[in-house]
Amino acid sequence: MEKITRMTLEGIAAEIGISRTTIYKVLKDKGNVSEKTRDTVMAALEKYHYVQNKNARNLALNKRYPIGYVGFRSRSSNYFSPKIREGSQRAIREFGDDGLEVLFAEFDVEKPRQQIDEVDRLLKQGVRSFVLAFSDEGVVEEILGKLREENCLVVLLSRDWGNDGGDYYVGVDYYRSGRLAAELLGKMLPERSDSAGRLQSRKIYIPVTKEYDSNRDIHARLKGFLDKLEEFPACQVLPIRHGLVEEEQIYQEVISHIKKEPELAGIFDLTYRLDVTARALRDCGRTGIRLVGFDLFREIEKDIADSVIDAVVYQDLSNQAYLGIRLLFEEMCYGITHEKKKFYSKPEIVTSENLCYFGGSELE
Repeated sequence: MEKITRMTLEGIAAEIGISRTTIYKVLKDKGNVSEKTRDTVMAALEKYHYVQNKNARNLALNKRYPIGYVGFRSRSSNYFSPKIREGSQRAIREFGDDGLEVLFAEFDVEKPRQQIDEVDRLLKQGVRSFVLAFSDEGVVEEILGKLREENCLVVLLSRDWGNDGGDYYVGVDYYRSGRLAAELLGKMLPERSDSAGRLQSRKIYIPVTKEYDSNRDIHARLKGFLDKLEEFPACQVLPIRHGLVEEEQIYQEVISHIKKEPELAGIFDLTYRLDVTARALRDCGRTGIRLVGFDLFREIEKDIADSVIDAVVYQDLSNQAYLGIRLLFEEMCYGITHEKKKFYSKPEIVTSENLCYFGGSELE
């Protein structure tokens, strides 16, 4: 478990070897401070994202508002955790002086009951506000029942449980994101007619992760895709391949469909391993097949840049984490409650042309 807090003035003073009093003079623009010292102080304040305290009472009382984040680690979603941390750090920069603390705990996505252990550990530490990113619906149902008995505040992040228990949800509208992916792919595959004027079908292959069996969000995405694709009569969906899980299995299945469907025009990836699907296209020399999927992580940036992956529908996980923490903190510290409980992220479309605004190298 990790505690995320912000750098205090005392910490900055110790880091740069300048007294807190001198730093205070620079902040208030009072007293005699040399330009060199002023520049050193300002550079340190910027480096450590210091924002002056807005709630002197909380500072004087040393009042703390801990929020527990309990999310999963996944080999195929290794972008998830860094983005959540990025959003948490942003919240700390904004509200840290008002007493916000974030306790960061993760569990192995293959061992979902570990999430219960992490929640119990935080409860014993006195935490009563939680941001949860879950992988197993049965486990999260058990956790939510326990947290409601403790009158805890809860934000469900990125994936909604669906029951109306009064909890906040911050994430994407999965059905609409599926419709958006269908519109992208449908418009990439324009209608064509043969010499007799008959409409030629544009075949689309959809590989789907095994998680589909227990994940209502993936159901919603696939339904949204299929519903929207009805507006593109030239597009023909091949029999959907469910149950894919391991990297080699996904790779071989994609290779197999590419080889047996010479007229294959597009792939809608629901394995959430776009890197593997893109590698199969490269290895087959079929990079002309249109490929659309979800999420953005470092392993697929080159495939997007090379247009092997034509587009991804991206959700800003960093901003979701920030908003989830802010909702809880405002209710805890300021008494601000929201009647609205569902906060949907604006989906972004990332292609080779605008990748530079989203890619990891540009964000570092």
